[in-house]
Amino acid sequence: MTTTMKRRRALQTLAAAGASLASPALVRAQDSLDTLKLIVGYPPGGSADVVSRHLAERLAPAYARSVIVDNRPGAAGRIAIDALKTSPPDGRTLLLTPASTVTVYADIYRQLSYNPTKDLAPVSLAATFVHGLAVGPMVPAEVKSLTQLADWSRANPAKASCGNPGEGSFPHFLTLVLAKALDAPIQAVPYRGGAPALADMMAGQLAALMLPDGSFLPYTKDNRARVLATSGEKRSPFYPDVPTFDEQGVKEIVVSEWFGLFAPAATSAALVSRAAEAIAKVVASKEIAQAFANLGMVPKASTPAELAALIKAEGATWGPIIRSTGFKPLE
Repeated sequence: MTTTMKRRRALQTLAAAGASLASPALVRAQDSLDTLKLIVGYPPGGSADVVSRHLAERLAPAYARSVIVDNRPGAAGRIAIDALKTSPPDGRTLLLTPASTVTVYADIYRQLSYNPTKDLAPVSLAATFVHGLAVGPMVPAEVKSLTQLADWSRANPAKASCGNPGEGSFPHFLTLVLAKALDAPIQAVPYRGGAPALADMMAGQLAALMLPDGSFLPYTKDNRARVLATSGEKRSPFYPDVPTFDEQGVKEIVVSEWFGLFAPAATSAALVSRAAEAIAKVVASKEIAQAFANLGMVPKASTPAELAALIKAEGATWGPIIRSTGFKPLE
């Protein structure tokens, strides 16, 4: 090999090495990001927003020097997923969303603008929780059970409204199941997030509300709101005196849900793994355990593969259940 050829090959090797060092993906997979955007499909004040802000506070500065929560409310969380779908797969953007958007929306909506298994890269779980049904000041104090709520609803059909955080959300679907099971004229009222629905219930403009059960903790301590049932297999540790839906004869409602984090589908495995490891460290902290307990949630992380398997299993379980109820997909 001539000297010229050796020099040319050496230059090519150096150029390739330089390109590798300059690659944003490789740098970001190893070093702290400058900024991370955490997209949430619900307005400030709701459970998804609060969870995201606790995570954002603790992901900085080790994972990213600055973490911004980007609220994209509307369409029951679908707007936020569309925002993630079109984001660059460079590790700078993650989405926090409840399970329903990636497990049952395919059965709840006639058409989705995203494919949960192709357009999103699972990163990690963040928390698990159960749903609760609460009533506010519109409902008389003597209503303390599902049977009594059904009786009150039949006597007051114009007032028998139950809010939920969004059309097609798990709480929306559970409200429809509840109304059918109780044979009561309970009208499901979708909101753009749990916070405005909760405000309306406490203002006496909404009779009842289906939300993660921890959402009601600040209001049940002084009896401004009453939780009538929770959706877990066992009673909620936050409301040990409140029977589950199952205990009260509504066998169809035995469900827990979770919040998970996702990246754009084309994000490299290295970046996804790095994000999952950072989230696992945060979720394992005592500070998060206390913060989530105040929300009625249990912190729980996972690997990307575990989250992908969970989505597949829950979709296979809930799809047939939704279809068997006669639920008509939403537009």
